[in-house]
Amino acid sequence: MSNSDVGSTTKGGVTEFDNTTKTIHTVMAIVLTFQMFIGLLVHDPRTKLYLYAHEYVGIASTIVILVEWLWIYTVSQFPVLFPWNRAGMQQVVRDIKNLGKRILPEGGNTVGLSGFWHGIGITSFTLMALTGILLLLVLPRGNSILGLHSNDFVLYTEFAVVHRVISYTAWVYLGGHILFAILHELNGKGIIRKMFLYK
Repeated sequence: MSNSDVGSTTKGGVTEFDNTTKTIHTVMAIVLTFQMFIGLLVHDPRTKLYLYAHEYVGIASTIVILVEWLWIYTVSQFPVLFPWNRAGMQQVVRDIKNLGKRILPEGGNTVGLSGFWHGIGITSFTLMALTGILLLLVLPRGNSILGLHSNDFVLYTEFAVVHRVISYTAWVYLGGHILFAILHELNGKGIIRKMFLYK
């Protein structure tokens, strides 16, 4: 899930990820995936446990996302994650066309579909974190772990709808990210091992 696939490239074209990227990726994978699944249970009327867990893990997720943005800035990954210029988008389109020829896009620190997809991921998770914090501030009936008591049900509903719509994008990103990681692994790139095993 990390959008900062920084490292050296081997002769086989496989990125060797640095330990900072691996750590951030691992923490994001655990925290954000856990948060996504808890989010599926928050509307269970039988218990508030899921709601409170979603709030606490949501704060942790926001911190992790902030750390990721700081890392993206530190290693100057914005051109890779947001290749919204002519050359960058041409590479994204080229990678999409190559999928029809069963050619996987390069992974790691490269401009193209992989980086663009990671950019969609970090953007969707960031927007979910922002709307989640806003929901925490206007959560009615004293259900906010911040101890706030809002009665603005209309504002809460509006934020909740936006939060949910963004979550659909995050789920699509997560599924695509896992799918392509598996495809790269089956293609002999060893990307999963290289991302999770430390040097």
